[in-house]
Amino acid sequence: MNPYFFFVGKLSREESASAFLATLLEDRPDFRKYLFKIVAIPEPQGPCQVRIEQKDVDIRLDYPTTKVVTLIENKVRPGALQVNQLLRYYLQECTTNADSQILSILIAPTEGGGASEVKRLTTHKEFRRSTDAAYKLSWRELAQFCDLLADEDKDAEFIQGGFDCVSKMIQDAAQEKYPLTDRRKVAYDVAQTVFGLLSREFPQVGLRFWRAKDCFETYSIKTDVTIYVDLAFRVESKPPYTPMDILDREHIVATLRTQFALSAKGKRNKPLKTAWDEKCKGGSWLGHKLTGKWFKREVEVCGDAAILEDKLAEMGRSVIRSLSEYL
Repeated sequence: MNPYFFFVGKLSREESASAFLATLLEDRPDFRKYLFKIVAIPEPQGPCQVRIEQKDVDIRLDYPTTKVVTLIENKVRPGALQVNQLLRYYLQECTTNADSQILSILIAPTEGGGASEVKRLTTHKEFRRSTDAAYKLSWRELAQFCDLLADEDKDAEFIQGGFDCVSKMIQDAAQEKYPLTDRRKVAYDVAQTVFGLLSREFPQVGLRFWRAKDCFETYSIKTDVTIYVDLAFRVESKPPYTPMDILDREHIVATLRTQFALSAKGKRNKPLKTAWDEKCKGGSWLGHKLTGKWFKREVEVCGDAAILEDKLAEMGRSVIRSLSEYL
């Protein structure tokens, strides 16, 4: 079943993505469980009622048995979140549903977006820290649910296709906000060259390309370990967020980064999860330092496009080969 028609027509990007997400939350209990697992809490017990666009909230999950309400705000465009939007919905819910526990979840287009909005909510004087909570996650984190789907799953095509459509919407929106002109195009070309090289050299590894405000990424999917190979750069503070240290193809200063962590698929493999936890106790592995749940390595490089392409490709090859047993 193809989800294409969820994402065409007169619905806004957010409305289309919300309709797809609400469908998964309604029809796939395993997806609901996965969503709560990402934010490191168990799903509330009892029947779940899924509602969309009620009191302006994109999606709400009601668990009447345990009196838990989850408010989900979905964004696919950078900068689309209004200041204090989460706080406004939370205070509104406190007024009408004062005896329930309230969980707020912001789904951002990228890993880095939305943190300040969640902080505004959790530091507000009326936020009930003893009972309520707020979390931020990204669409890409949700899409890792696809790694858990069995080959014979009847919904696999619909789910994977839906997340692919959302990913394209996010990328199209990023292009509108971060146009590939002049300096950004230079960085894009370098990162795309590396993506092409790694894709050809490692066809057995599912690799995808991602662009954001201050980086371009090659990343793996459907693997026990998720790998990122990034070209990161400083940008100006105002739109169109022009890269600051990239003048042309001959003069580039950028941070080359590789990082890896156990994926959602890998965490289901108990022996692997146990072995991985032991690796984490050491604090470093394969020349990467553990930062949070990610092993990371960063190198600042100054040179022309060819130098950066060679160095980033070498870093990517090294980490993919070293982790080949998990891919």
